Amino acid sequence: MSITQQRLLSVYTHLKTNLLIAVVLFLLSGSLQARELLFILAGQSNMVGQGTASKLPPAYRRVPGNVQYYYNGYLTPLNRFRHFGPELGFAHEISKHFPHDTIKLIKFAVGGTSLFAWDPQWNPSKASTTRNASAGPLFKKLLKTVKIQFKDDTKLAGILWMQGEADAKYPTAARQYAGNLNRFVTALRHELHTPNALFIMGSVNPPARLFPATAIVQQAQKSAVTRIRNTRLVRTDDLDKRNDHLHYNTEGQLELGKRFARAYLKTQLAQARN
Repeated sequence: MSITQQRLLSVYTHLKTNLLIAVVLFLLSGSLQARELLFILAGQSNMVGQGTASKLPPAYRRVPGNVQYYYNGYLTPLNRFRHFGPELGFAHEISKHFPHDTIKLIKFAVGGTSLFAWDPQWNPSKASTTRNASAGPLFKKLLKTVKIQFKDDTKLAGILWMQGEADAKYPTAARQYAGNLNRFVTALRHELHTPNALFIMGSVNPPARLFPATAIVQQAQKSAVTRIRNTRLVRTDDLDKRNDHLHYNTEGQLELGKRFARAYLKTQLAQARN
């Protein structure tokens, strides 16, 4: 097969897959009454976000009418702040596919925090090993923030997690990342009474020179896809970053959000097929 034929086959396969996703999602949304889809967004600085709002393309400066955004417990306009994280790209992508549903985004993120800081059984001594003791028990704070919006009929559509750079800075924390992540996900699902809630995380890729245990954390994240049920991993190594080579810039954050959304949509497609 020639290179041209291979390219044509690749384009055809891509279009066919996208068409199938569109048809399935149309049938899903059209066959059900309007729903409330709730997404949790949590993690550290790349979830907080350093995308620059003033550099946004015009299409992203408006807020989709069916999206509600809660930041640190407060309802606020999606485009209110000078900087943003993956919520913008995610909201626009999801709202296109579910225009008749109410989409709630609940974001609670704290920069520079390791999984020791997010541990359900928070231990200040452990947190201090990654300089996070002052952050307090973040798991407890996350639950308090999320539960404000929970009702009996609330559907937790997914958990979006962008975290791990802090653990990659400390080999001791990195070696415990796999177990800590499993405990975090299990406890969060248990507390929210959603044992099979979709968990989507972004792969970390900080500068290895400054984050010597990056490979250990990356491997733990890859293995989590098979070790923790209903977990997806989003690729990030090709996303645009700021000059610090650590934080995603405006374009990188928009694309990160869209990749989170695509992971959710692909999961919906797979479930519809089964």
